[in-house]
Amino acid sequence: MKQRRLLIIVFMLAVSFQAGFAISDTAPQGQSPEDEVRATLGQFQKGVEAGDKGLGPLLSTKGFAASFVPFYDMLAQIYSRNQMAFPMKIGHVKILRDGRAKVETRLNPGEDLFIFTLVKEVGRWKVSHLEGILFPVFDIPSVPASSIYAVPTDKVKWMMCERDVAFRTGVFDKLKTIIGPEEARKFFVNQAEGFRVAMDAWLPFVEGAAQFAIFYGILEENYYGSKYVLASAGMDEAEIRFSPLQELEVMKIAAFWPKMSMDEYKEFYQDIMKERARVCGLDLQVSFNETNCILKLKRKKN
Repeated sequence: MKQRRLLIIVFMLAVSFQAGFAISDTAPQGQSPEDEVRATLGQFQKGVEAGDKGLGPLLSTKGFAASFVPFYDMLAQIYSRNQMAFPMKIGHVKILRDGRAKVETRLNPGEDLFIFTLVKEVGRWKVSHLEGILFPVFDIPSVPASSIYAVPTDKVKWMMCERDVAFRTGVFDKLKTIIGPEEARKFFVNQAEGFRVAMDAWLPFVEGAAQFAIFYGILEENYYGSKYVLASAGMDEAEIRFSPLQELEVMKIAAFWPKMSMDEYKEFYQDIMKERARVCGLDLQVSFNETNCILKLKRKKN
């Protein structure tokens, strides 16, 4: 009899626990959708601080879990291990007409920008996407409007680099299936003569290795925002150091498809640059350290 009563008590406790979980799994009654979304991100913040590794999968849609859960677990490990408060500022929250929620947040002490996209599944808001970019336009502007938002120069350069790298790798992938990898590579490598003509046209009063290094540095800085040092520059030899080379940063960070591996892209980049140097009468050595790159140029001896 006592054993039967104990089983009943255990069963009631289990049902009570499940009911409590179900209640916490849905938003409190009477909250606006925006407040529900804020409450979900409040759970995210508290879970990170508590190091609750089980919460990550519950906060994410199934399709986005592979990206979101490692991000959540990384934050949870860092902040819980160091017993630190997890800084999170929630800015604009909007429920779109298609039912998705968009949230502007600033995370970490550095106030890194993250835009959360959430969708509602079975009464609970879940993260379906996460991105670190934003044009801060939150409403349709009054029209007519001749200027809506001036994108900062560094972001423009990053966008140009991401667009060009994604296009280049996409074209290479398509050509590879049609004419084979070697011919696809030649398509890009054999455009080196155009580089030489442009170099002579835009930088006509500098010669030799210095001309190549200075011209290429100007292009990288102004097109893509690569950070570089012209370490040496002369008629016979020149050296330019990129820290980082923006193309490699794009390959590391940006999400697009099809996408080469980092090693494949470095080899691809090296082939293009060596052919450019060759048609300019130069030998080129390329070395990489993660996304940093050093180019050493020497004038060919006649």
